[in-house]
Amino acid sequence: MTDTTTTAEATVPEQAAPPEATTWPEALGATRIAAMLAELTGEPVRSADVTTLVQQEHLVEVDSYKGWPMFSTETARELDVELIRAIVAKRVAWQEATLPRDEAAARIGWHWSDIARMGRAGRITTGPDERYLIADLDRLAVEADGEQYITAQAACDILEIRPADWRYVEAAGWIEPAETYEKEVGRRRSVTVALFRLGDVRDLRDMPGVDWESARGLGKGVRSPLREYAKLAPTRAATMKGFAQELADRYGTTVWAWHSPYSGSWELDWVRTEDGPTKETVRDELATHPVVGSYADEITLCPAWGRITRRARQLLEPGAAVILDTETTDLYGQTIELAVVDAATGKVLQDTLVKPTVPITEGARHVHGISDADVKNARPFEKILPRLRKVTKGRVICAYNSEFDRSVILGDVRRAEKKPLHLEPYESWYCLMEAYASWLGSNRWLRLGGGHRAAGDCLAARGVLIEMSKGRGSEFTPQPAGPGDPVAGPPAGTALATVS
Repeated sequence: MTDTTTTAEATVPEQAAPPEATTWPEALGATRIAAMLAELTGEPVRSADVTTLVQQEHLVEVDSYKGWPMFSTETARELDVELIRAIVAKRVAWQEATLPRDEAAARIGWHWSDIARMGRAGRITTGPDERYLIADLDRLAVEADGEQYITAQAACDILEIRPADWRYVEAAGWIEPAETYEKEVGRRRSVTVALFRLGDVRDLRDMPGVDWESARGLGKGVRSPLREYAKLAPTRAATMKGFAQELADRYGTTVWAWHSPYSGSWELDWVRTEDGPTKETVRDELATHPVVGSYADEITLCPAWGRITRRARQLLEPGAAVILDTETTDLYGQTIELAVVDAATGKVLQDTLVKPTVPITEGARHVHGISDADVKNARPFEKILPRLRKVTKGRVICAYNSEFDRSVILGDVRRAEKKPLHLEPYESWYCLMEAYASWLGSNRWLRLGGGHRAAGDCLAARGVLIEMSKGRGSEFTPQPAGPGDPVAGPPAGTALATVS
């Protein structure tokens, strides 16, 4: 007899075992957390997205391995899928709307160092992976044309003069390098390369009294007519700088001397000290100086940029100021992100998302990328206010457009039915945007371009403050006396009396 049971069992196909779910350790680093979230959500999650989750306090470090932070896999698996998708979408959108440094430079025909410099100054929106916003690049190519730096050779091409004649242009005091850098030549030495602001070079073409046509197209060995200008003008540049150094030595202070391409005259300012000179003192010294005195009336003392530079230096002193930035639900809406950094050190004192009482508008979300989902579990404004009061108390509150941030903060304080205390007085605030425009001599306010996230914008604004603290033109600091030199330095004019 046939064993039917055995036959039946033999004809039933085996069922495939269900795939085993991936088993994840209790904690993983950012890269593997990203891989896990990608598997769970089907989204192209990257470690940069994990960094964003950490910054928004959705993930916190629970351990470390060889100095690298590790995060709870259980917490990561419980994250809202829509939150992850929003973060990934924002990163992808950023990638599509931006270019890396070299491609950004090629797009508008600038040197990469100009792109990087404009990014540091907040003139171009920068963000993850050192990328630059295309819309800002295209705007910059039009609005900031002339602010890029060029070499002396490029300047000669614009002026249509020989490279040998450029030294007469510099000697005449008509232009100064905007920046220098060291270029390696061979294995063991380098040369200093000077860079000049393109707009300043273009302005040279319109200098009154200079016959550029006679200097163009000259053959090799032909005497340059620019030599005659150089014989006269270097005395003015040299004596002006010499006077500035004398002033620095005599009063033990820092002095700035700038030949303004806008006014065509010299401008002078200095750090105020208890025993330092007043404006009247310096004016008297200029008038009696044996060389500079002949054109003292053409020298501007204490220009607007000097006042701003001195104020910037004060604000960068330890404990003097903080820099604040907000992101909002709408223009002059409610705070949804707040950051405060120490102006002197750059240390982040507060950086938090804030839960508003109204939805975030689509226009605002498009700017800063913060969605309603991002802030739904954040603390309301009244909960973050005590910390805000603490980190700003006794300090000047700097903001890039302080009128906006002050209005937003005070609006939130009123809605929370709290007292504004030191956050209300106008004198508690300092507007970096207005100051920077005045410092540059610009008739328009300049965009910060810090990425439109509160902490990043604070650090970009601090970069502006540091730039303003450096003054304009050449900086002169007290030089130590040499052997046999009088400790207090020479009387006014002595060092330069023989310059001709």
